[in-house]
Amino acid sequence: MNAIRCPKCFSTNQISAAQCQKCGMSFINLPSTAHVSVSAEELYQMQNSPFNPMPQDNEIGRKTFFWYRIYCAVLMVLYLLITVMGIYFTISRPTTREYSSEETFIMGIAYALIGAIFFILFTVAILLPRKPYNWIVGIVAIALGMTSCCFLPFTVPLLIYWVKPETKAYFGRK
Repeated sequence: MNAIRCPKCFSTNQISAAQCQKCGMSFINLPSTAHVSVSAEELYQMQNSPFNPMPQDNEIGRKTFFWYRIYCAVLMVLYLLITVMGIYFTISRPTTREYSSEETFIMGIAYALIGAIFFILFTVAILLPRKPYNWIVGIVAIALGMTSCCFLPFTVPLLIYWVKPETKAYFGRK
């Protein structure tokens, strides 16, 4: 027995599935007739079906996801520092020869808001699980890092590995 046949829609699912990929029926308390043996060809078609978002574990995907999380952590800390700097400018309102007290106050609010938004974005990106939608979140996070020339030496190789088929398969994308 290497598959589960859904009693509701009769589609074939992987043996490890918790619910039907086509109709969403839960596989809790299944009858013994739902567990079936399928041929290698049908198993291959099942793995490559559009209803199969099952991630495939591979080394390139694991390493890319590891470095992506390091990248997100670095940007998370950077945006936290920008937020703290913005709060400092808002509270202390330092006067310089270039900016008045009101201008540093407005700058502080802008830094605090923008820093907080991006801090939250990269915090969420680092905590998201390995799901197909997280691959898209990763593309957006990498693209945001590419807006700074300081991060280009890190984001370009990360993007190259991110769009590889192995990494897409690691996230369950086709």
